[in-house]
Amino acid sequence: MLKREHKVSNISSEAIFAIPAMKPSRVIFASIFCLLLMIIDIRYESGSYIRSFSNDMLKPITFLTRFPLQIYENFNLFFSSRVNLEKKVQSLEEENLKLKAANQFMEKISIDNSKLNALWSSLSIDKERFLISKKSFLSSNEYQPLLVLDINSKQIVKKDSAVVSDQGLAGRVSSIGFSSAEVLLVQDIRSSIPVISSDSSLHATLEGNGLGRNGKLKFLSKTAEFSAGERVYTSGLGEIFPDGILVGEVVSVTDPVDSEFLEVEIFFYSDPVNQDYFLIYKNE
Repeated sequence: MLKREHKVSNISSEAIFAIPAMKPSRVIFASIFCLLLMIIDIRYESGSYIRSFSNDMLKPITFLTRFPLQIYENFNLFFSSRVNLEKKVQSLEEENLKLKAANQFMEKISIDNSKLNALWSSLSIDKERFLISKKSFLSSNEYQPLLVLDINSKQIVKKDSAVVSDQGLAGRVSSIGFSSAEVLLVQDIRSSIPVISSDSSLHATLEGNGLGRNGKLKFLSKTAEFSAGERVYTSGLGEIFPDGILVGEVVSVTDPVDSEFLEVEIFFYSDPVNQDYFLIYKNE
């Protein structure tokens, strides 16, 4: 044992242990290093990239944990009857057709607008600009839920690409790894989406309020004529989301006495909890 690490008591002859204090230069170096890490994360969002690559590194472990279950399922499938196999194949084919038809939901509904004496133009988007991706992970964070989708090297996915389901807009790609992509969901409190209403044709900004909660429209004048039941679509402003994607429905319009703005709540159609497949819109 080193001489600096202990001394002997003159009374009891027992070793009295003492740990030398850290040098001031090390404390200063550690503080500067931590500050640099914080600045790099704020400036370049390094935490998101590290988390995306961590998902890639954890995939082999996840595969190993699921491997025994897959062997068991394949064993049962091998010994199942031919009739059951044909039913399974037919069911998978029907599910595949549903996924291929999911991109049709974005066509706007033609609406009679007596004030403008016009019809909403139908949205026409090239089907080849959509990629099908499977859900890999969904966090339980209520206010900032994290959705991770599987992608492969052949799928060219860019940051801020819109992500939709057969129910409506789900969010946008916030970070990309080698084989996975993180999605900022519309329910996230950090989400902000330019929308337009179907009946009144009013523009507004929709904010998330947490998973399982209705979103809210920001800074609406009390002269705005929103009505419960009308749908809201992406307006295309901000050049992040293409226009005409169905987002949700107005569920309540409140005129609070102590505020100069209306309170309009929006029910999100897309629910990531009950969805396994999503479509990624390729921004070009």
